[in-house]
Parts: sequence; C-alpha cells; structure tokens
Amino acid sequence: MANSNHACVNTKLLAMKSKMLGTQDYEALIKAPSLDDLFYYLKDNTYYGPFLEEVHTDHLHRLELEVPLTRMKIYEIEKLMHYLQGEEKTFVKTLLIRSDIESLRVLIRGIARGDNLEELAGFLVYSEKYTNIPFDKLVKTKDWDSFKKALVGTDYYRLLEIYKQVTVEDDLFPIEKGLERYYYDKLKNNLNKLDQKKNKDLIKTTREGIDLLNLVWFYRGKKFYHLSREELLAYALRGGLKIKEKDIQHMSEIKNMDALHEVMKSYSEYAFLFNHSKTLDLYMERRRERFMYYAYLKLFNGTEAGLGKVVAFIRLIEYEIEDITSIIESKRYRMSVEETEKFLIRSFE
Repeated sequence: MANSNHACVNTKLLAMKSKMLGTQDYEALIKAPSLDDLFYYLKDNTYYGPFLEEVHTDHLHRLELEVPLTRMKIYEIEKLMHYLQGEEKTFVKTLLIRSDIESLRVLIRGIARGDNLEELAGFLVYSEKYTNIPFDKLVKTKDWDSFKKALVGTDYYRLLEIYKQVTVEDDLFPIEKGLERYYYDKLKNNLNKLDQKKNKDLIKTTREGIDLLNLVWFYRGKKFYHLSREELLAYALRGGLKIKEKDIQHMSEIKNMDALHEVMKSYSEYAFLFNHSKTLDLYMERRRERFMYYAYLKLFNGTEAGLGKVVAFIRLIEYEIEDITSIIESKRYRMSVEETEKFLIRSFE
C-alpha cells in the first residue's frame, strides 16, 4: 500500500472508529428493559441503524439482529478494501473467509437436519464481491453429494469431499474444525507475505491470538471431550508466537490434566487464562477474547506504518458485535446488569 493510501486509510479509520459504541451506549443496551428496547436503541442511536431498517420486531430474536450487524461489518471491510492493494489487500480478503465459513456451516448443518437450504439463505452473511463460494448454487442443492459438487473448483471441495454423508447422527465436529484450520492456515500464510518490518506489531498480535486458541483447544479438548493425541494434533493451529510444533506435540502427549495445567501456566504471557481456579472454565473464552480486544485496541492506537490499524479496526468491530450478541442473550435469560457485564469482552471495571 502506497504511503499516500496509508495516510488516507488511517484518516478514514479514525472517523469510522469514532462511530463505534461508547460506554454510554453499552450501559443503555445492558439496562434496556427488553429486546425490543435494545433493538430500537441500536436502530435510533448507533451506526448500526441503517442495517436494521428492514428488521421487524415481531418475534425478535438473536439471529434477526446478529445477521444485519454482521452485514455492517462486511460493508465496512469492503469500503476499506478500496484503499488496499497487493499482499495487504490479500490479507484483509483472508479475514472475509471467516464469514464464508460461517455461512457454509449454516448450510452444512441445514443439510444434516434435512432443511430446505433456500429457507436458510437469509441467515448467510458473506461478501458478495469477494467470495469465491457459489452460495446461489449451494442453496438450491437438495443433498450432500450435490452440495459438494457445487463447490468443485474451490478449496472447500477438497476439504469436504472425503465426507460421504452428513446427518444429525453424524459428528459434524471434524468438518467444522477442518474448516477452521483451513482459515487459520490461510491467515498464517498470508501474514508471512506481509512486510515483516512494517507489520511487526500486527504479526505479533495475530500470532499471540493463535497461541491462545491452541491453549484453549488443548485444555477443553482434553478435559471435556477426552480427545485422542491424533485428534488434538490434527486440529491444532500452527503459526503461533510462543507455542511451536514441539510444544504442540508435547501437550498432545500429556495424559494428566494437572500436568497439562502446569505446562500451560509456564507460558507467563498467557498465565492469566489459568490463574482463576474457581471460574477457570466459565470465563476462559472471555478472558482470551478480552486479552485480544485490548491487544488490538493498542495496535489501533499505535504508530506502526503497515496494515495494523486496518486489521485492528476490523477485529474491534467483531468484538463489539460479539458483546452486543451477549447482551441480547442476557435479555433472554433475564440476567442482571452485573451478571451481564461479567460475560462481555470489553471491561467496565
């Protein structure tokens, strides 16, 4: 990206960032008496408003709000792509793959349940401009074989063609983890193609995120799912900052949870994940995401000359949408303000 475009996109980003939710907005959403009140606050008082115009409040539920919020994120990313070129544009396009994969998961689960996929089209959120997945063809397929055939010519056909069928009785876990691994492999490969000097902080932050995902994967995989060494290795992510291949191999071979716990705590930068014995399992994911939220906030406010501010902004939007989704869920379970705040990524302490 040329220097003139750096200056232009950074100015644009500061304006876009100023529209994100502030503390008062969070407080208003958390204290909203009902889901309808939350919806009208978002619609009338925030930059999500234009994307909520067609949402009807009859039988309002989480997905009806989450879908347009995610569409807003895609819209913002596509605007930023206008200023990017070369490897930097390729890297940001990689971030859009997450939405592609989430939409694929919606359809794969639909096939497993025997749903009419055309009825799920409204729940698919992806970049029509940059996706290479023929979603228009996929929603018209009637079975797993025709679904896979519609993906011929994409990487996803290679990933999915080994699975002979998908039903509610089948375990969709390997398919979904395989898609996740594909995304992170692409992310790692395209991260390595960026200018390493100009993007030093971005690279460090991204690789820390991979480390944290691996720690959560091994902890949960062993404690709750009792996965085999082979399963743990197959879906562990590569490209982390501190956790290398030998560390992944070692953690996969540990049998005892206490021993695994000690090994994980030895990574001092990430010990915060494991220093809360009473709430370790309950808040582990939130602690991981909160760490990354503040890492990306620091990256956004930094002075690095590369792509860091762009990627940080995208991540901050994602975390904001996750928090809104958590607040929506809090209305469903009638949680108090204090209980709701405990599950948010952004801290109010």
